[in-house]
Amino acid sequence: MPKVPKVPRVPKGWVLGAFIALALALSAVEAQIPSTDKPKGLAPDLGRPTRPDDAVPLLDFDKYFIGRWTFEADAPDSVLGPGGVSTGTVTYKKLDDGFYEAITEARGESGAFTIREVIAYHREQKTAFRSVTDSRGYAYLQMAEVGGNIGGDYRLFFRSAPFTYKGKQVRLNHTIYLAAPLTFRIDIEVAEGTGPFLHMSPWRFRRAP
Repeated sequence: MPKVPKVPRVPKGWVLGAFIALALALSAVEAQIPSTDKPKGLAPDLGRPTRPDDAVPLLDFDKYFIGRWTFEADAPDSVLGPGGVSTGTVTYKKLDDGFYEAITEARGESGAFTIREVIAYHREQKTAFRSVTDSRGYAYLQMAEVGGNIGGDYRLFFRSAPFTYKGKQVRLNHTIYLAAPLTFRIDIEVAEGTGPFLHMSPWRFRRAP
């Protein structure tokens, strides 16, 4: 009767090492697979393609703004003072239904500054108002119309009442563009007296981790 050849014994350490190597290889493959989970924006989930006659959802201020954001801006010189790069954070919090506070803590080439906003938002009327106090020596009131589209893009166009800064009359426009869940930008225009508006570089915001 022919002899059955013996199968060589594999040392236990080799088996354990093989399992560890296989686990590490699988982890590396999973890490290379891009995630399909994307941050959700403000576009409604209708379960179908949008149509031109679909109603535009009202802006959910709480859902979008509340929390902490970082920003960077590079402004030219203007009636409000010397320009340059500014960086910092802004934190939005809810004071009451329809009322919010935003505190900006930043540093520019002329030093540190703070901006405090008290915001009133009327969702159904698509309007907003805010009182802004800037530690650099001026304050102003603004009102805004809130527009949007079915794709989830929104715009708040704030314009100020004229105010006086260092003996000069100033007007400010701020247009806030919301087009992505984790970023937004503010375009700023400033005018001296009845003169034309000067377009400043935009402030770009990113939600803080």
